[in-house]
Amino acid sequence: MDASTSPAVAIAVAQTLELIDRGGQGEGSRLPGERALAESIGVSRTTIRAALQRLEEEGVIEGHPQRGWYVRRHESVSDRSSELESFSEVARARGFTPTSDILTATTRRASIDEAESLDLPPAAPVIELTRLRRVDGIPICIDRTVMVESVCAGVLEADLVTGSLYEELQRRCGVAITRSASTLQARAATEAEARLLDLDTGAPVLEIATKSMAGSSIVLVSDVVYRGDSYRFQAELQRSRPF
Repeated sequence: MDASTSPAVAIAVAQTLELIDRGGQGEGSRLPGERALAESIGVSRTTIRAALQRLEEEGVIEGHPQRGWYVRRHESVSDRSSELESFSEVARARGFTPTSDILTATTRRASIDEAESLDLPPAAPVIELTRLRRVDGIPICIDRTVMVESVCAGVLEADLVTGSLYEELQRRCGVAITRSASTLQARAATEAEARLLDLDTGAPVLEIATKSMAGSSIVLVSDVVYRGDSYRFQAELQRSRPF
């Protein structure tokens, strides 16, 4: 009989769930260590490990190497590399409510790097939009977007607290984002980022720098900083030639 389906593991699963409920442990909270769990439930380390693995498969908890087991956060955003979806579209598709705190919404002159990225003349006018993105009220990421002012000016009139930038760009400006290219980097949160995202300074974050295009024209560049525990990137890879 598979050890993961044994009666002892089933009992350990039930008692671990009871422990989570009884202890009032919210999403993202850390469970006791495996040894302490095994002793409190009265099972072996092997049995409790199998129970925890089953709970992870069921999406109740998640394990982090060297850090232990945590009650899974269900507000995570999952991005599939083959599909271009906005933050709002991803959140709504999973039954969540996306909102934004508008930190910056202004027109200014582009920096040298921004002008180069957007294929604009030096100091051309751009729109800077910085938002703290939330899912069901929980801060998930900081989104700083710089747009070409000449084609995106109408977006400043939009309600971007509850609305989608992509949707508003298409509705108000006739700009349909069709393609994007992104670079991902894991790093530590700065003090300012940690304060906005409700993290400790130095906690893991994932930074995603993106260029987004309408047809063949680059219309915006964005730099999005996600909580490390609130973003999942999924990719499907195909080998072009056999071994």
